[in-house]
Amino acid sequence: MSYIQFLESINYDKVSTLPSSKLDISIFEKSLRTLSEGEWVRRGERKALKLFHHASLRVPAYKHFLKTNGVKSDKIKTIADFRNLPITDKHNYINKYSIKDRSWDAKTIQNKLIAVSSGTTGSPQLWPRGTYQELEAVILHELIYRYLFGMDTRSTLAVICFPMGIYVSGIATTIPTFTISEKGYPLTIITSGNSKSEVLKAIQTLHMEYDQILLIGHPFFIKDVIESGVKEGVPWKKLNVRAMVCSEGFNEEWRNYLLKMLGKNLSSFDLINTYGSSEMLLMGFETPITISIRRAAEKNKTLCQNIFKLDTPPNLFQYNPLMRYVESVGDELIFTSQSGIPLIRFNLHDRGQILSSDIIKHFPDIKLKQWNLPLISLIDRSDNTIVFYAANIYPENIRNILNHKQFLGFLTGKFTMRKINAPKMEQILEINIELRDATKTNNKLIRNVKERIVKMLPKINAEYAYILEHYKKGKKHLVPKIKLWPYQSEPYFKPGLKPRYIFKSG
Repeated sequence: MSYIQFLESINYDKVSTLPSSKLDISIFEKSLRTLSEGEWVRRGERKALKLFHHASLRVPAYKHFLKTNGVKSDKIKTIADFRNLPITDKHNYINKYSIKDRSWDAKTIQNKLIAVSSGTTGSPQLWPRGTYQELEAVILHELIYRYLFGMDTRSTLAVICFPMGIYVSGIATTIPTFTISEKGYPLTIITSGNSKSEVLKAIQTLHMEYDQILLIGHPFFIKDVIESGVKEGVPWKKLNVRAMVCSEGFNEEWRNYLLKMLGKNLSSFDLINTYGSSEMLLMGFETPITISIRRAAEKNKTLCQNIFKLDTPPNLFQYNPLMRYVESVGDELIFTSQSGIPLIRFNLHDRGQILSSDIIKHFPDIKLKQWNLPLISLIDRSDNTIVFYAANIYPENIRNILNHKQFLGFLTGKFTMRKINAPKMEQILEINIELRDATKTNNKLIRNVKERIVKMLPKINAEYAYILEHYKKGKKHLVPKIKLWPYQSEPYFKPGLKPRYIFKSG
C-alpha cells in the first residue's frame, strides 16, 4: 500500500497504529512531481466530500449544526454543493459543542491525545488528536526533513525549541520527528523546550558529533537563541546550523539577517517557515520555489502588486489538498480536514488566497524543480486586529515595519498593540515593543522606531492612510504611541509562549 492509497482509503476513526515505517516516502515524493496539480486538487475534493458524509452521520455536533442550518446531507453530491455548506468556526461550532459531541460517535476515548493552544487570539482551547492526524504529520515532516534538509544522508541533531508540556507545538513536532528517526534516519532529538540556556548548552556540547543542527521553534525565539549564542561565543559560522520555524511571518530582510549570522549564503534555503495551527497541525511549508518567489517579489514592487495585489509579498507556502482541502472565500481561508476531530469548511480567520503553482511562469529567472502542489498566500489573522478610527491595524503591518535591518539588532521581534480610549472620544494606538536581552532603551531608538512606523504604516495599510488624509491634519492621536520595554518585561512579554499581539487588560 502506498501513502496515497492509505490516505484515500482510510477509515477515519479506525487507525490504531502508524504504518509509516512500512511506507516509502520516496515513492510519495515522486508522485508530487508526476501527478498534476489538478489531480491533487481533485483527490482533495473527493476526500472532502467523503469526510463530510462521514461526519454528517456520525458526529453529533456536526449533525446538529447541519440541521440547525437547514442542510440535508444527502443533497450534497458534488464539490459545488459542498462549497455552499455553512462555514464553521470557533464561535459557532467549537465553543458551542462539547468535545464529546464533536468526536466520532460521541466517543471521546477515540481521541488519543489532547493538547492546548497557546491562546494567542483568545482563551486557550483543548484540541484532541488521533493516530490519523499523527500519520499526516509524519508524512509532512518526513518530506521536509528529507527533501529540504537532506536528513536521510546527514547526521542531524534536531533541537525542538517549542514550548513543551500540554501545548500543541512541542509535542506535535516531537511525535513525528521521533517516528521518522525510527525509520533509520541518522537523527537525534533534544526537546529543550523554550529554554534558551538548554538550547545553547546542547549545541555547545554536541555539535561536533553531527553533520548539521536543525533548530525548530518560533521565529522570534530562534532569533533570540542565535543572537544570544553570538554573545556566548557559539561559533555559528563554523557549524552547519539550519532552522525550521512556525507560527509567525517575516520578511526576507529578517531571513537574511539570521542567515548572515549563521554564516550562510543569502541565496540558500537553510531557513524555512511553515504554516500550522492548533486545530490542524502542519498545513503547509515553504519550499525553494516559494522562497525564490518571495525574494523576487520583494525586489520587484510592480510584480508583487500584479501577482499578490500587495506592496510586500505575503507568506507563501505549498500544501497538499489530499491532506488539507482549502478554499478561498473572500479574503479568508477555509479548511476541511480530518484533524483530531473532523472540521468541515472551518474558518481559522486567516487572511489569504489560494494560488496555482503556475505563478512560477511570472518568474522566468527561477530555474528550480518543483512539486506540483498549489500555494497558500497568507497575510494575517482577520480576527487579530485593532480597529483604530475605523482602520483595521493588522499585526502583520507592524511586523513588516519592525523587521528592518535598522532594528533587527536591537529588537526581539515581539510586540503587542492596544487601543486606549482617551478623553473627548479620542483613541490612542499604543505599540509596546520588546528589546533584546541587555539592550537598553534610548530616545534615539524610540524616535527612529516611531518615525519608521509613521512613515511606513500609511504605505502598507490603505485604511490607515485614509484616516490620516480625511481627519484633521495634525491630529496627534492618529500617531501611534511607541513604548520600548526591557527583555521579558511583564505583562506584555512574559517568557514562554508566542506573543499576544492584541493586549487586553484583565
